[in-house]
Amino acid sequence: MIVRHRPAPSSLDLGLDRAFDQLANSFFDSRRSTGPVVDGAWSGDEYVLTVDLPGVPASAVNVEVTGTTLTLAVETDELSWKRSLRLGGRLDPENVTAHHVDGRLTVRVGAYAEPAARTIEISTAAPAIEAASTDAESSDAAESTDSPNDDD
Repeated sequence: MIVRHRPAPSSLDLGLDRAFDQLANSFFDSRRSTGPVVDGAWSGDEYVLTVDLPGVPASAVNVEVTGTTLTLAVETDELSWKRSLRLGGRLDPENVTAHHVDGRLTVRVGAYAEPAARTIEISTAAPAIEAASTDAESSDAAESTDSPNDDD
């Protein structure tokens, strides 16, 4: 039986193979990004989204909130684009504003207002449900001891 041993590939060989694969895949990759890029960042208590839309009139831009989903859309003869984002727990879907100035769409989503602190009264009385069940048990016990026995 003949056994051939191949030398282990060097890190240089693996690196060249990986670089070639990435280059070859980039020519045939169909997942190219189409449409504008949405940038988002916190500014104080609100989340600000910006989208550069050069040459797109404000009438072709649509901003919509449904439940906790914010949807940005553009519809022109040259461009049909839509992006939906889920608003996180801190963001208030009722507090959304949008401005389109000089080809830049700016959407601001405010955070929920923090509720004021309140003091909760602590009760020391037994809840009514426990008191009612205790009364029912004692009346059942009284009936069982008070019932006459006719056999005596």
